[in-house]
Amino acid sequence: SIQQFLDPYPGSILVHPRVSIFSPDGVVGGGDDPEDDVSDRIAVRAATPSDDVDIALLRLSVFSDFTPDLRRKFCSRSCEVLAHRRNCGATCLVASVERSLRPEVVNRSGRYGGVPFVDYEVEAHPKRGSEEWIIGSVECSVHEFRETELGRRRPWGSVLYVTEVAVSPEARRCGAGGLLMQGVDELAVIRQVETLYLHVDVTNHVALSMYEKAGYRYADKSHPVFEEFTTSLNLHDGATKGRNHHLLYKDFTDRPTWLDTIDDALRESRGDERVGAALGFEVPP
Repeated sequence: SIQQFLDPYPGSILVHPRVSIFSPDGVVGGGDDPEDDVSDRIAVRAATPSDDVDIALLRLSVFSDFTPDLRRKFCSRSCEVLAHRRNCGATCLVASVERSLRPEVVNRSGRYGGVPFVDYEVEAHPKRGSEEWIIGSVECSVHEFRETELGRRRPWGSVLYVTEVAVSPEARRCGAGGLLMQGVDELAVIRQVETLYLHVDVTNHVALSMYEKAGYRYADKSHPVFEEFTTSLNLHDGATKGRNHHLLYKDFTDRPTWLDTIDDALRESRGDERVGAALGFEVPP
């Protein structure tokens, strides 16, 4: 059976805005300083099923350059995958701001070469100004560890894989990525995770800098356990269009639990239903 994890309730906020989004009279930007940074108004929360389309479109804007027809197909298929992975224990987090802040965020990103951005949809439909704009997302899961040596060597549920980190091209340089990683940390604490793992392209220096600031360290890719794990995800050197990836990790304890033998794994899993997952194969009763 599928291991049940402690998870935040869908929609619950993991990283609260440092500045109130609303003033008492309902005006956006209720802080004392009107020049409060946009990052102070970003919230990170657990995604809900109703966010799936926004997450799919966000990933599309970051990871591809599809035609309109392919976008529709991608969106539909991505929503199916999101639902399936969520049912298997994956958790998505989203970073968002008030939609009325979109022009300020976009202009800061410099995406349109200094030409002032106007959100015509809000102008045409003023009520849209009270809605949130999802500017980033990340997915955390355990699926990647199944049937890998790393998954067998760590107690089931003690590790979490971070993937699909995406920030809208219109919302770069406003701190959304760093806040998403704070949200991942909060999720790890809730789930009682010992170690987070993630892969990142060796040429993505912006992401590498962000992860380093968030406390991630470089794993030794030559270690057989880490090498096998990376290969299992088809992220070993040269596998994906000639790209290479670093494996990064972040520990939440000074002494992460490693299982040296099958007997250790059995002892660690005694009393619950994690045996098959911890060992990578079914154990008869």
